[in-house]
Amino acid sequence: MSEYGDKLVTELIRKYYERADISEIAPDKIEQREFGFGVIGSKIANRHFAFKNATELKDYLVKNAPAFVDYSAAYYRFPDARPMEKKGWLGSELRFDLDASDPKYDCKIHSKDWLCDERLDAVKRDTLLLIEDFLIGDFGFSEQELRINFSGNRGYHVHITSDKVLQLDAAAREDLCNYIKPAKVSAYFLFPGLQAKGRRQQPFIGPKPTDPGWRGKFARAFIEKLSNLDSIASLGIKESIAKRLFKEKELVEMGIRNGNWGITRIPMKEIYWNSVIERIVWERSVYIDANVSKDPSHLMRLANTIHGGSGFVAKKLKGIADLEKFDPMKDAIAFKDGNVSIKAKTPYALRIGDSTYGPYSDQKVEVPTYVGVYLYLKGFADIIS
Repeated sequence: MSEYGDKLVTELIRKYYERADISEIAPDKIEQREFGFGVIGSKIANRHFAFKNATELKDYLVKNAPAFVDYSAAYYRFPDARPMEKKGWLGSELRFDLDASDPKYDCKIHSKDWLCDERLDAVKRDTLLLIEDFLIGDFGFSEQELRINFSGNRGYHVHITSDKVLQLDAAAREDLCNYIKPAKVSAYFLFPGLQAKGRRQQPFIGPKPTDPGWRGKFARAFIEKLSNLDSIASLGIKESIAKRLFKEKELVEMGIRNGNWGITRIPMKEIYWNSVIERIVWERSVYIDANVSKDPSHLMRLANTIHGGSGFVAKKLKGIADLEKFDPMKDAIAFKDGNVSIKAKTPYALRIGDSTYGPYSDQKVEVPTYVGVYLYLKGFADIIS
């Protein structure tokens, strides 16, 4: 980081808010929200701010050009009061934060500090899984009760605004997180017959794809694996069994749909099934940041504001269809005017928009402003002019 680079980025942020439509930024019930602001290098430097209306918020953003803008999941009587107990809690939205920095999204090609399309695509798939399979499929929320936005950097935020969640305490929110991202799903829960002593249960009864919750998720995932020999083998099933399952997949699928897992002829051993279950749960769990979801007073990025760690917009999305086609490295670009000169050292090529930049070996180059700002904020470049 450099003084010149910070000043340039700050001025770009100021101009962004000068031109911004504040109605696309200000949250609902703004007068009941707590706000927090950060500077380059520190996401929340100050909190306990409150605004009476959107105009007040815009005036603050233009005057101060904060690198990060966060607001509360909670509604308060006195949002700027201190300490927290004096704010007068009225209720909180339920929020989920998915971030590509989670080990589940590690890329085989790029290092952990490099954000690539593969990782961004993977976290988007899980965001869709969270919404469609858990929030709508299991919990029964409607799409209209959800708000979705790109985080501005490495993932997505999903907000549930329904009145049903407003009074949930931290323990209830944690229970929901533990369902979405369980530490373990027991083999006995899915296959009670494994506990039988002596002669095993015949037939070997297990979950059906139509079952609710993790029973149905497991059955549906196993059926999907039958379509590909490599997918079956990825469950840790030995080669001879995997080949037979693939060869007899129609028959095996028919049995599973009726709850008869004996047709798989997989060894009826707890240790074996626990291994298979663990792999499917790893794939079908959504790696949310539970600390965000379970804390009713948590502050999170305000949609359509600038993320000071990337220079991108925390883009508000209209719904599931918008999320499906969203490309953050193209659709979240903020600073589209002009070019900057940078001295960059990047280990890989960077794809932003429709072009690729680098890799650079500690060299001076001229690039679009949004590319230079992105590399500067990520620590891969210095802005010269």
